[in-house]
Amino acid sequence: MMRFGTALRNACMLLTVLAILVAADRAGAEGDQIWPPVSESGVMVGYGYTKVAEGRYKPFLMIWHVGFNLKEFSSGRSDGRKNSISWYLEPQINPSFSPRTDAEFGVGVGIKYMHHITDRLSAYVMASVGPHWITLQTSDQADGFIFSDTVGMGLSIFVTDRSALNLEVRARHLSNAELAQPNVGIDSLFGAVGYSVFF
Repeated sequence: MMRFGTALRNACMLLTVLAILVAADRAGAEGDQIWPPVSESGVMVGYGYTKVAEGRYKPFLMIWHVGFNLKEFSSGRSDGRKNSISWYLEPQINPSFSPRTDAEFGVGVGIKYMHHITDRLSAYVMASVGPHWITLQTSDQADGFIFSDTVGMGLSIFVTDRSALNLEVRARHLSNAELAQPNVGIDSLFGAVGYSVFF
């Protein structure tokens, strides 16, 4: 049976390849289309929970999300809103205070699909992978350089035409691709809230 972390990493790689293909298709399109270079900038905070051998590990997410528009799709809505695919960067600093004071630093690179449900409500799914550094010392996972694989889904509640409150759930796997031992991996589930401005 395939481990959760391996399945998550494979899904993230597949989505990254799809993002590259969409970007290549966009680059080959006619030059009269107008695509903003940045489509979203926002902040996200969240709380996660998992168990390691030494006790409960509870990281606190502090993320800056910057999205770059790849493709828009007509949603057939009368308000003109279009569904979209974007790729994004998420630089982050994530402190933890259990089982001791630790920190994670890193950046996620991913892809996000947003579907407009009403003129004020949108749903989205996202996936990312990226390098991190972790100070947690546990017998389950070597500290230091590590990879973060993340999948998530959420709702964007538009408070203005160009800004939204985001409510999100994320699943994350941390491991180091066998670069050091032990490498059991750390799987966490997060609840998060954020605010984004769209351009």
